[in-house]
Amino acid sequence: MILAYLQRENRYMKMSNGTMEVLTSGKKVVLRDSLPADMDTHIRWLNHGEWRRYDAPWERPASMTADEISTKRKKFLETCMQELPTPRNRATIATLENKPLGWVNRYADQRRPEAWFVGIDMCEDDYLNRGYGAEALGLWIQHLFTNSEIHRIGLDTWSFNLRMMHVAEKVGFVYEGAQRELIAWQGQRLDLVHYGMLRREWEKIIVRASA
Repeated sequence: MILAYLQRENRYMKMSNGTMEVLTSGKKVVLRDSLPADMDTHIRWLNHGEWRRYDAPWERPASMTADEISTKRKKFLETCMQELPTPRNRATIATLENKPLGWVNRYADQRRPEAWFVGIDMCEDDYLNRGYGAEALGLWIQHLFTNSEIHRIGLDTWSFNLRMMHVAEKVGFVYEGAQRELIAWQGQRLDLVHYGMLRREWEKIIVRASA
C-alpha cells in the first residue's frame, strides 16, 4: 500500500508510465490525475456499471460503435497530455493500491462565477456501498475549497438516486429543495434534487473533524 504514506495535498508519485499527481488522499481512496494507462478502464466503464443507470441515462446511448470508442480513446489521451488547472476540473478516484474506481468533476454556470457544481461517478460496482464514494466526494470538496476562493459548491441529483442523496448528506451538503417531477423516465416522474455547501459550512466541518 505504497500510496498510504502520501500526505493529503499536492504530492507526486513516480509511476512506471510517468509522474502522477495525487491531489489528495484519505483512508480508502486517492484523487489523482488521469493516466494514459487508465484508458482501457475508462472505455470499459462507458458500457458497463451500475452508475450508468443513475447518471442521466437518457443522455447516454445504450452502446457505442467502434468509431465512437476510437474517438473516446483519442480524446482521453489528449486530455491526459493537457496542462491542468488548479483546482482541477476533474480527477480520477483510485484505491490506495492505485486501482481506478471512477471520477469526480466540477462545472459552473458562467453567469454565477462564485458557485461551482460537482459530480461523482463510482464505476466499479464491487466498491459501492462501502464508503469509498463518500470519502472521495469529501476529499474533492476539500480540494476545491482549499485551492480556491469559491464561495459555494452545489450538487444536483435525480430523486431515483437515493445513494447519491445519502452520500451528499453524509459529506455535509444541505438539502435545498427540488424541482418536482421535472422529467419522466421509464414510467417514473423524477425530481431534480438540489444540495449546496457554503464555504463557512465547510470550514465548520473541518473544525469539527479536527477537534
